[in-house]
Amino acid sequence: MIVISDPSEFNLSGSAVSIGMFDGVHRGHRRVLRKLRDQGLALQLPTVLVTFDPHPLATLRPAFCPALLTTLEGRMELLASTGHVDYCLVLTFDRVRSAESADEFVRRTLVDMLGMRSLIVGENFACGSGRQGNIEYLGHLGDSLGFDVRPVPLRPDTYVGNSAHCSSSETRRLIQQGDIASANAMLDRPHELSGTVFGPSESACRVIDVAVPRDMCSPPVGDYAGTVKKQDVAAPWIGAILQVREQHPQIGARTVRLLVEKDTEIAPGDAMTVRFLDRARSATSRVAFGTMAMI
Repeated sequence: MIVISDPSEFNLSGSAVSIGMFDGVHRGHRRVLRKLRDQGLALQLPTVLVTFDPHPLATLRPAFCPALLTTLEGRMELLASTGHVDYCLVLTFDRVRSAESADEFVRRTLVDMLGMRSLIVGENFACGSGRQGNIEYLGHLGDSLGFDVRPVPLRPDTYVGNSAHCSSSETRRLIQQGDIASANAMLDRPHELSGTVFGPSESACRVIDVAVPRDMCSPPVGDYAGTVKKQDVAAPWIGAILQVREQHPQIGARTVRLLVEKDTEIAPGDAMTVRFLDRARSATSRVAFGTMAMI
């Protein structure tokens, strides 16, 4: 997958396109991406995913911007891993972009620059100022500009069993309620957070504090079973108890305390990725790491 930030760098005579934040790249997103690849193969065209950074609400209504499931880098890695996207166009979402009408966005970016011949999006998709460009509107626009619109129906999430659609919003809700197992089922992978080590110490086991960005989606305060590894290092994942804590008063960020084996080589400043597997049972925590480590 080739990542591009300037649509003028494209020189495509035709493409199959999908659009969205794709935060988390959950199972619902991957279903859309499979449809995108199928359409690209049917038309013998490259596939292009158009996404945004930052989240639109960070510009439009910062107080209501949701916590993110993935960083931009993490999103790119997950999208590339699907094998369904040839090009990913990352557009900066600013005030100028927010004022752009659906017609302007479709004509200038999707048709003129990407050569869009087919648009594959979820059935609740809308774009442009005031979300004018819904499926019906885009269908009429496509009739005049030479592209078709293929909405992908939303389906209840059968893995979780609460009749909710598989969505980034529902995944965030589950994580923020501490229902890690259900959130992981929606993601079809463990939820991850990345951060920087700022406070290792010694105890009955190795105790390591990691600061995570405030804009990332974190489970509530509590203990979780998980795994950890250094970023950008070819090393195995290490089993750990993850203690999510309140915002640290000195560094102004939420922290995750890692309880790992005593000989684990982790130092201040190390970039870490932590994976949440499920709620930790207190008895299991005591057996694995010793009662003193939980204090």
